[in-house]
Formats: sequence, C-alpha cells, structure tokens
Amino acid sequence: MEILVESFPFVFGVLLGISAHHMGNLRKRWPSWAGACIALGAFATLCTGEFRLSLLYFAFDIGLVAAVGAATIALLVELRRRRQHEHG
Repeated sequence: MEILVESFPFVFGVLLGISAHHMGNLRKRWPSWAGACIALGAFATLCTGEFRLSLLYFAFDIGLVAAVGAATIALLVELRRRRQHEHG
C-alpha cells in the first residue's frame, strides 16, 4: 500500500503532462500549469501524510509533479515529431 501512495506525485505528473500536451501551447497557460503542479503536489503530500514529518515534503512533491509533468510533455512532443517525420 505504501508503494501505491508514494507513486501519487509520479502519476499526477504524468496525467498533468498528458493533459497539458493535449491542451496545446503551454506558454500561454503556464499560470494554470504552475497552479496544477502546486495543487497536485500538495494533494499528494496530504494523501501520504508526509506533511506530519516535515513541511519540506510539500516542496519535494510539488517539484516532483512538475518535473515528471515536464518530462512527459517533452516525451510526447518528441514522439509526435518523430511520427510526423516518418510519415512525411
């Protein structure tokens, strides 16, 4: 059960990255992106109860959601670019 709970920031980051990629033009929506990272990272910390140990877990989980989300977007952009390049 602990592994499932600890995976929340990763899962939230992937879902956020997929959602943001499909919405397009993240440059115009960066305030929404930042707010979603903060909300999902804080929610992950609250779900795990890590905030009882240290409030620094909020910063860690928020950063983790943002990093995984950004990596997901980068991966999806690269996959789309390769697919378009292959099909000319």
